[in-house]
Amino acid sequence: MKLLKVISIFLLLTIFISSCAKTPQDEVSRPTEETKNGDYSENSETLGEFGAELNLRKVIYKASKNGKIVGESEQYVKNGEDTKEVKAVAEDGYVFAGWSDGVKDRVRQDKDVREDISVTANFLSVNDKFTVKYAISKGGKIIDVVEKRASVEKTISYTAPKNPPLAYTEGEWDDGVVGAKRVDDVCSHGQTFIYEYKPLAAGVPTIEIKTKDGGGVTDRINYKECKVTLANTEEEYCFDNVSAQIRGRGNSSWGYPKKGFRLKFDEKIEILGAGHKAKSWNFISNYGDKSLIRNMIAYDMSSVLSGLDYTVMHEFIDVYIDGDYCGLYMVTDKIDVSKGRLDLDKNIYSDPSKMTFVLEIGATNDDNKADMVKNVDCFSTSKDSNGSYYINYPETDDPAYRASVHLTYIKDYVEQCLDALSNEDWDLICDLIDIDSFIDHYIIQELYANKDGFWRSVYFYKAPNGKLYAGPVWDLDQGAGNVSGCYAEGAYETYPYTDFEYESSKYHKELGKPWIACASTWYRRLLRNEEFVELLRARLAEVGPALMVVLEKATTDGSVADSYYSLYSEAMERNFERWKIMGKTVWPNTPAIVDITTVKGQIDYMREWLIERYDVLCEHYEVY
Repeated sequence: MKLLKVISIFLLLTIFISSCAKTPQDEVSRPTEETKNGDYSENSETLGEFGAELNLRKVIYKASKNGKIVGESEQYVKNGEDTKEVKAVAEDGYVFAGWSDGVKDRVRQDKDVREDISVTANFLSVNDKFTVKYAISKGGKIIDVVEKRASVEKTISYTAPKNPPLAYTEGEWDDGVVGAKRVDDVCSHGQTFIYEYKPLAAGVPTIEIKTKDGGGVTDRINYKECKVTLANTEEEYCFDNVSAQIRGRGNSSWGYPKKGFRLKFDEKIEILGAGHKAKSWNFISNYGDKSLIRNMIAYDMSSVLSGLDYTVMHEFIDVYIDGDYCGLYMVTDKIDVSKGRLDLDKNIYSDPSKMTFVLEIGATNDDNKADMVKNVDCFSTSKDSNGSYYINYPETDDPAYRASVHLTYIKDYVEQCLDALSNEDWDLICDLIDIDSFIDHYIIQELYANKDGFWRSVYFYKAPNGKLYAGPVWDLDQGAGNVSGCYAEGAYETYPYTDFEYESSKYHKELGKPWIACASTWYRRLLRNEEFVELLRARLAEVGPALMVVLEKATTDGSVADSYYSLYSEAMERNFERWKIMGKTVWPNTPAIVDITTVKGQIDYMREWLIERYDVLCEHYEVY
């Protein structure tokens, strides 16, 4: 048997060399019946090994019933070379109906062959009809299929719908036909052609997310696999079909129909020029903020205040999930300890004073871990009646983390700070907390009269061997007049909740209009210190011009070319075409906000509210 195999290879090699000498293209076709010494199938294994050794590609042309192939139906060609020409010929009463791979010319020669090919020529009776399907798709999701039939001697004409879905534009056919209209003949029989609408490029980056199950974002606890494409921005920031996982995010905002979500990529990736790479990125819906820019302006303000070392990256982006346009979102960092974010030591040490801690007041993260893992990642203290504290960092499921050591340490440190504040021990206060960060953080929280201020979504961090810092600033869409049931609507008429604790507090009676000054245990006590008030007064005067420059980003009259409205008004209007909430009450809108039915009006209201609110603070703290 081995001898026979060797002889076969020798004979085939001889044939190949002879063929090379006779043909200028160095083509290798199927050996003749005589050369094979019998049926071809008997030597298929040997020929396969021979073909692999010589880097050959096998090409088979077959015919369905009622037709035949003229020419060499089975050929071997060297990798990258061309096949010999073949012709599909129909029997009498039949017509050629195309090749199985979509080629329409009955005479074919495959060029630059680099893989095995096996195709079939199809034939139909002259009395038959041919059928073609046309599918309309957006974001890879088929939304309509049309089937058309015609006699074999005729053609089918079809035009894709002229009105694309919201936030999509004219598309293209998957076989390269240009334009919405196409004409197909019998050679397209049995095929389906897809017309794919493209996301609208309207001056804003677009991100397309295709989940593995096609079901969108339905769960804020468990991730699901997805593929992500980012386009319509600088080429260096674009990427295509990148693997990631997605889940929902948000606390009260999770109840909105426009869902916020988090993407966690398999590899670290940079988003829209953030300047750093990370796996996890947040996408904020801002559904309850009809200006869409309350958070944007707050983060812009944070960026110009030097006392706040870190501000989250924040950019607008149009979002498409499983073919559905979801609206205009804001992409941001996840508050995390990593390069480009809170760039501090990430290690867990047996000596916790050497570590970084990130705390969220209110202990309400996306997973509600604080409620599920009591005494591991969450603590409360009788020294602060506002709520508890969630350990956002370090990761409490890390094997090196021990609650008895690390949680105990940070809880004791927070209580030391609160004791110092209660005792009005200014020197100790300065030793324990970073005054500059607390002042700048207070200015933004009070400027917005943030409903969540020091109840939830407020962050502190402690640097290794360092002090407790206020920040990063986070989640201020429920501010700047966008809160019902909490206080009156005007910037001059803002008061905290009228519960017994605050009403009976001398600080409420004395402070009156400021909100955070009453609502926050930290600032109620800090403001007892004249040293803090003096520093705050000077800082308000110092940063006023910079804050007003930031508020120019909220102009809508066209005088500022890079204002958010100038840059994104089309995308904003499209968002509210998708989510028809203008003129309707969406928690936490006040009646004044419900009465405003345009994006321009919403932005104008917010801007004027913040300008007036700054005047309130200057008046209260006697900044002239």
